[in-house]
Amino acid sequence: MKQIALLSVAMLLVSTGNVSAQKFSFGVFADPQLSWFTSDTKRYDPNGPVTGFNIGFTAEKFFAKRYAFSSGLSISTIGGDIRFMQSSYTLKTVDGTYSIDMGDNVKFRSQYLHLPLGFKFRTNQIGYTTYYANVGLSGSLRIRSYAWNSKNGVDRETIKTDLAWGFASYFIGIGGMYSLGGESAIQFGITWNDGLSEILQLPNGNIISQCLSLRVGIVF
Repeated sequence: MKQIALLSVAMLLVSTGNVSAQKFSFGVFADPQLSWFTSDTKRYDPNGPVTGFNIGFTAEKFFAKRYAFSSGLSISTIGGDIRFMQSSYTLKTVDGTYSIDMGDNVKFRSQYLHLPLGFKFRTNQIGYTTYYANVGLSGSLRIRSYAWNSKNGVDRETIKTDLAWGFASYFIGIGGMYSLGGESAIQFGITWNDGLSEILQLPNGNIISQCLSLRVGIVF
């Protein structure tokens, strides 16, 4: 994620080379989203999604009329359910230590500070609407994490292990901006995020996060 941050700074510095093309755009958003885990082994069975929000702001710098570098900062709530199929597991929280047997389910939910870096491409305005697509990479840093397990009576207990302190992912999004006059617009769209590194650190398995979110925001 250090490399992603350095690349972000480098791209923004390069974009200052063409002063005539400079144009900044800022926005705020509150995206409802659905996230879940995927596993590369039968030892861990992804067992359902969790709902959450991704709330923050966007910053875009256009280096041509319809092309921009995009970034921003947000707090994203993601997670998922995991059923332990072929091995036992010890869940450690600030309130205690619990033995998770084979067949038991644990729900994890975590808040991450999310820093995306990508490119945005948009069409000419059609009526009142401009359509766009964006693609890029993002780094996420963990803020806090919680777990649930009905068998042991674990109900939103804080955990400090197992969920990665940070992970990398890529994103692809499409959507539109409905003009409110001038540079202001209502933004809507859909974004797919897929993990490039593990989010849940379990023995003999690689667990990554996937997420589908609806963009709901305002551009200034």
